[in-house]
Amino acid sequence: MTPLARRLPRELRNNLGKYLGIFLLMTGSIALTSGFLLAAHSIGCIIDGMRDEYAIEDGRVTTSFEATSAQLEAAEDAAEDVGGVTFYNDFSIDAAFRKTSDDDGTKRTLRTYAHRTEVNLASYCEGAEPQADDEVAIDRVFATNNELAVGDTVDLCGRTYTISGIMTQPDSQALFLNNSDFTINTITYGVAEVTDAGFAALEDAGGAPTYTYSFAFNDRDLSVADRTDAEEDMVDALTDADARVDDLIDADSNQGIGYARNDVDGDSMMWTTLLDIIIVIMAFVFVVLTDATIEEESAIIGTLLASGYRKREIVLHYLALPAVVGILASILGCALGVAVFTEPMRNLYYGSYSLPPFHVYWSWEIFVMCAVVPAAALILITLVGLLRKIGKTPLQFLRHEASGKAGTKRGLQLPERMGFVSRFRLRVFLRNLGNFATLFVGIAFASLLLLFGLAILPTMTHYADNLETSLVAAHQYTLKAPLELEGTAKEREQWAALDRLQSVDGALLTAAEDAENELDDATDAAQEAAETAMASPSAASMQAASDALEEAQDKKDALYARLDDIADALGCDRDEVIDLIDDASNIDTDNDDIHPVNTTDNGAEKIAQAEKYAVYQLQYDRGEGNGTETVTVYGVSPNSRYWKDLGVGDGRVVFGGGLVEKFGWKDGQQVKLTDKFEGKDYAFDYDGDSWGSNSDMNAYMSIDDFNDLFGNDPSYFNGYVSDEELDLDSRYFAGDTTPDDMRAVGDQFIGMMSDLIGMMVGLSVFIFLLFMYLLTKAVIDRSARSISYMKVFGYRDGEISHLYIRSITLCVVAALVLSQPVIIGSLTAIFRSMLLAYNGNIEIYVPWWSIAACMGIGFATYLVVAFLHTRSIRRVSLSEALKVQE
Repeated sequence: MTPLARRLPRELRNNLGKYLGIFLLMTGSIALTSGFLLAAHSIGCIIDGMRDEYAIEDGRVTTSFEATSAQLEAAEDAAEDVGGVTFYNDFSIDAAFRKTSDDDGTKRTLRTYAHRTEVNLASYCEGAEPQADDEVAIDRVFATNNELAVGDTVDLCGRTYTISGIMTQPDSQALFLNNSDFTINTITYGVAEVTDAGFAALEDAGGAPTYTYSFAFNDRDLSVADRTDAEEDMVDALTDADARVDDLIDADSNQGIGYARNDVDGDSMMWTTLLDIIIVIMAFVFVVLTDATIEEESAIIGTLLASGYRKREIVLHYLALPAVVGILASILGCALGVAVFTEPMRNLYYGSYSLPPFHVYWSWEIFVMCAVVPAAALILITLVGLLRKIGKTPLQFLRHEASGKAGTKRGLQLPERMGFVSRFRLRVFLRNLGNFATLFVGIAFASLLLLFGLAILPTMTHYADNLETSLVAAHQYTLKAPLELEGTAKEREQWAALDRLQSVDGALLTAAEDAENELDDATDAAQEAAETAMASPSAASMQAASDALEEAQDKKDALYARLDDIADALGCDRDEVIDLIDDASNIDTDNDDIHPVNTTDNGAEKIAQAEKYAVYQLQYDRGEGNGTETVTVYGVSPNSRYWKDLGVGDGRVVFGGGLVEKFGWKDGQQVKLTDKFEGKDYAFDYDGDSWGSNSDMNAYMSIDDFNDLFGNDPSYFNGYVSDEELDLDSRYFAGDTTPDDMRAVGDQFIGMMSDLIGMMVGLSVFIFLLFMYLLTKAVIDRSARSISYMKVFGYRDGEISHLYIRSITLCVVAALVLSQPVIIGSLTAIFRSMLLAYNGNIEIYVPWWSIAACMGIGFATYLVVAFLHTRSIRRVSLSEALKVQE
């Protein structure tokens, strides 16, 4: 073994703290990053395979009322140019959910489907699909968050069901109640499956079906452009066939399908960037430590060079330990990431997203990124630092002149009026300016991570509070079509009759209508034959009259048979069906100016305080490839009791504060919004005024301007806002938004972020500890001879610590305080950039206590480091002062 090789164990022992710090920093960073990236890569592979394995739809269209076969055929014919399309009934009921025991009264909703066998196939984690009419299968994440298991009994729309299985649905990987929602909701919203008979029972219990039709193109490899064009043609065909289309969602725009993958990809970029930043900051640390090593062993290097050792041998010698440490840390970190951290990282997503069972997919790219690149960066940066320093002559090394400009700083003249202690501390700072600059960067970065972890929950809670306060009333109802609250008892009876008749199969009603028309024709023929026989009595005329009368009787029997079929479907007798038809016939259904009347009387007081509004959704192009923002356009009364001080009317449009803040519109700027269904663009002028909080992403105009803009009837509306709960007919009811729904957003974020926040805080403290230790240790090591001199002169360890540790302490405190404005500005920019491509506007909210906690945690971490350094000062030997300098 060469003399240089024999020095390596001693160097490792003498600098164990430095190399251990580097080892732990690299190992921890690589372990966390590789574990996350491998889990994210595996989840991405699982999601990519779901389209074919679980027959995920290419899109879906929702109609106000059940589409007829002719309407669906028209839509299918419209897609023949791209190879054809197949529609599937995908009806659902948003059933009110309640646990039969230990229910806390929170409003929960289960979007319940009849068991699907052709499209959007469920993946079962536990149990089995429902077989009996009183069985239900429930989404895994919803079941976990609500402590549900196979065998439990629950209430849906007041009916009792037994949980037969726990499953995930491929079109509800992310649980969004509405596709335009900003965040998932896994606490109060979930999806479920029942049998066909169980679904019908929910309808009987008052559940309002949503008439959704999922479709899959025969050519599954259609480009997005071709698919979008075909979907527009399909919607046009449905509209031309008199179907009322409420919504069209392509699979790429369906957050239930694409949100989880986008989130995983976005977080992967974030973690990759985090690793890159850590590597860059570690580069600063390595450069500082390399400089300190060269300066500390300057005389040894000079002696070796003077003794005939080549510079290459010395460089390789000083590179050996960092290289070994870096390679071992990279390998161990990657191994820990795969073996230990993949599962916790997987749980971060499986706790929020409904995905099939997890298994790991290996990726060599991740191995190279997390293991090879950091080790290579460490070796390369250390090599560059060594080559930069090793260029001095042996004499310069022997004279300790290898430290460049450090000597100039040591010789800097300081004012005589400064006290000894102040001048001493200032010289410590100037001699280690590079160390302290790197320390500032490290503290700023660790503080950024820490403050992000501490501020994310207040930010999301603040956002949820803004959403809650943005609701102008206790209930905001949306309707599938206009529904009048006011009406006479007779009108309610008539509309109730029509509503009940329309609940049966349309084919039965059509058959009854045809039978009635045939009876009318037969009756007219019998009347004419009887009149002919009376006018010209003969055997032939009498026989014709008898035959016509018999034919009329047959048609009457046929009509009664059709009425009996309807009666069986409704569970009543023929006479009741006839009464229903008589009542319904008084309604002129062909008159578009007539609106349905709510069949339940809500009372004069509730009706008086409720207010009509109209609502529609348009899209705003965010620019720079960030997709489109969903903007909800409201048509409200100019003198609204709920939307106060809006100032709408006479064509004026007022934008919500969130839209203006997010996109930075200027006074007088023209804003273009697009109707994705009609392909129309609407231009509005922003007049510099806004309404609502910075979470308000709506646009407001008078309801008359609204109907004029969108070509509606002047009396059109599709919603009520009310402080009182209204009982609305399920056939026309679309949704009810309450403050409880907004509060659930904050609860959801707390559930989603709690594990991640703990991890980020832990990682921040870890980085704090290591950066402070490594960089401040370099200051102590560099000053070892000075410390030894002070001991020779009689200074006690406590007094020396007071001089050196206090200098470092002041720099750490200054870095903690001065970095806060930079950090808050960086957080704002990061949030804005990170969330630009998502619906909604979240403004960073950093309460004072989180800033204080950030600095407090940072300083508390430093105190641990300072304690270690006081021990290092005590270990400095008096013999250091006796070593020859030149």
